[in-house]
Amino acid sequence: MGSETGNVRARRPAKIAFLIALLAVPALLLWVYFAPQEAGKPTFEKLQSETESKSQTPLESMEDMWEHHPGHGPIALELANLYLQDGQYRKAIEFYNVFLEQDTSEAGWLVRLDLCRAYSGLMMTDSALAQLNRMLERDPSHAGALYNLGAIQANAGSFSAARAAWEKLIEAHPQDTLAVYAKAALPKLNKPDGHP
Repeated sequence: MGSETGNVRARRPAKIAFLIALLAVPALLLWVYFAPQEAGKPTFEKLQSETESKSQTPLESMEDMWEHHPGHGPIALELANLYLQDGQYRKAIEFYNVFLEQDTSEAGWLVRLDLCRAYSGLMMTDSALAQLNRMLERDPSHAGALYNLGAIQANAGSFSAARAAWEKLIEAHPQDTLAVYAKAALPKLNKPDGHP
């Protein structure tokens, strides 16, 4: 019976340590998550929450944020997206380029697809194609870039190039929605470089 008491006493510090860890780890994680941010550049979310209380459109709100925090990458990106939605393609291009100049994220290059859409809206086909080609240099089977490349080429009358882009898309991503659209469009390209 003495050895059982010794085992219980030996396990007691382990139980206490376990209970402390059980309480301390979540508390530490909560503190880290909700801890105040370092002084310096405010986060996009903080800036956005400060302007939400005003009675402005989202575009006006972002323009106001940009006025007070010029050069803030996430604001530039949001402004570019809002300008694109509003059909203000030149402004969208300007702010996408500001974002790309500053961006260091792994996925920032994907903005080039939206930049392509803005150039297309201005009928600047060569600039739109340049953005898609830059994307395809990085990811030769990017579904969005291949689909848009085919669409722009088809609209420009380069049916062979459109067919090549869409066939590559279908081969690389057969289940992707864009591949389904490409499959539906291919029969319309019935002549290599003639009329559909």
